[in-house]
Amino acid sequence: MRDQVVERATTAIATGAMANPLWLPHLEKAFSLGLSSLGVVWLVVQIAHKLKHWK
Repeated sequence: MRDQVVERATTAIATGAMANPLWLPHLEKAFSLGLSSLGVVWLVVQIAHKLKHWK
C-alpha cells in the first residue's frame, strides 16, 4: 500500500516536471498578479489604519 502511494507520488512529480514548460509561465503570471494585488491591498490597509489612529 505504502509503496503504491510513493510510486504514484513520484510519477505525478515526474510528470509535472516534464510538463513544466507548459504551465510555469501561466503560474508565474498568476502569482505575480496575485502578489501585486495583495501588496496594494496591504498598503491601503496600512494607510487606512494610520489615518484612523492619527492624533
